[in-house]
Amino acid sequence: MKDLGAVKKILGMEILRDRKNCYVFTISGCAINWKATLQNTVALSTTEAEYMVITEAFKETIWLKGLFRELSKNLQITTIFYNSQSAIFLTKDQMFHERTKHIDVRYHFVCEIIARGDIVVSKISTHDNHVDMMTKTLPSAKFEHYLDLVSVSC
Repeated sequence: MKDLGAVKKILGMEILRDRKNCYVFTISGCAINWKATLQNTVALSTTEAEYMVITEAFKETIWLKGLFRELSKNLQITTIFYNSQSAIFLTKDQMFHERTKHIDVRYHFVCEIIARGDIVVSKISTHDNHVDMMTKTLPSAKFEHYLDLVSVSC
C-alpha cells in the first residue's frame, strides 16, 4: 500500500482544519461590524487559537471606540461576549504559566485593557452566540434565530 500523504479532499470536498477569526459587533441589538476569516497564524492549542480571536476582536473594538469618539458618541465600557472559558480565563489571569508561556506577547495586551476597565469579557451561552452562524452549518431555524439576535432579516 502506498502512502498518499495528508488527505485534503474527500468526495470532492476540500477539508480545512484552519481556525476562523469570527466576530460580530452590535449596538442596541443591531449588527454594525462583522468579520469571518481564516487565521493566518497556526496555533499550538485550541486555547491559543481562541485567545488570538479575542485579541483580534479587542483590536477592532478599540478602533470602533475611536471612531465613535470622533463622531461624538462616547462608548463607555464595552463588553465582549465569548464562548471559550479557557480563553476568557487567560484574559483575566496576567500570570504566565507553563502551558501558556509559548503564546506570543502581542496577544497579551488584552490583559492590560481589561485591567484598565475599558473592555469586559463575559461568557456567552451557545444558544445566544450569534457568531456560530459564521462558523457552523446550522439548521434553518437556528440560523434565523441568530439573524434575529443581530436584527438582520432575510
